[in-house]
Amino acid sequence: MEISIADQIALDDALVAPADRLKIGKCNLRLSSDVTSKEATLQVVYDVLKLTPFYKAFQVTADAPEIYMQEFWASAYVHNRSVRFKMNNKKHILGLDQFRDILQICPKVGNKKFEEPPLEKEILAFLASLGHSGDIRKITDVNVNKLHQPWRSFAAIINKCLSGKPSYDSLRLSQAQILWGMYNKKNVDYAYLLWEDFIFQIENKNTKKGNAMYYPRFTKLVVNFVMDKDLHPQKKQRNEDTQLYGAILPTELTNEDIRISESYKEYHAIASGKIPPKTKGSKKKADTDTTTKLKPPTVPKEKKEKTSGKGKQ
Repeated sequence: MEISIADQIALDDALVAPADRLKIGKCNLRLSSDVTSKEATLQVVYDVLKLTPFYKAFQVTADAPEIYMQEFWASAYVHNRSVRFKMNNKKHILGLDQFRDILQICPKVGNKKFEEPPLEKEILAFLASLGHSGDIRKITDVNVNKLHQPWRSFAAIINKCLSGKPSYDSLRLSQAQILWGMYNKKNVDYAYLLWEDFIFQIENKNTKKGNAMYYPRFTKLVVNFVMDKDLHPQKKQRNEDTQLYGAILPTELTNEDIRISESYKEYHAIASGKIPPKTKGSKKKADTDTTTKLKPPTVPKEKKEKTSGKGKQ
């Protein structure tokens, strides 16, 4: 028997009152398995990310009823490093192991122990070594837009996919540690880094400015996980004409297929200074100049001469 709209509204209101509901913004970016880019450096970044153990976290998503997402954030709290919440008025507990399964990140690489990522001081030195063009005394001083390519694109995708923040924004410590682990090919527990960040958001949800929901995509994943039991950034890249090059991607992060690709060859030529980086501004200017040169001159129509009584033309 199908439930009526009025009855469904009454059931939803019983779970979370309309006045207590949060605004759901745009979901975190989800990368498709066949994502491509016409920009050579960004294509190389996509290809390298596919080789990382946390790439699955960029892809997984789920559809879930909005009211259950609302109920999750209305009821969620942290107890003994686990998240406790209600779903359809039933109590549930979510731990790191379940979160790891949701994100499809393998627990260990080669059965080796996880390596602890460095803390803020060492992370700042690491980001400075990647060519951050501004002074950074604390993690909030980091501006993704000031990193040299390709690290700028790596950090932007990590930011947008895993935290839902704007692509070119400051990095949180956990996102910077993910970048560190990838760069150094360390056996880092990436799921734990995301889990710690997720717990932080829940612990601080009542102090958040604005009435918007955290982590829409991750919430969908959690909700869908419980229910199963029972792209491209739209924001355009800013300051495209000011991209900084000069950092060379370590070959250890690539494979032979990447290195023989046209995208990698073009990126390497730009990064090594053999050819200048392409910018949209210069492309538009070139197109305009070409159009102007090819456009035939306009021949004005002849006007009939008018004479007055005084003989003036």
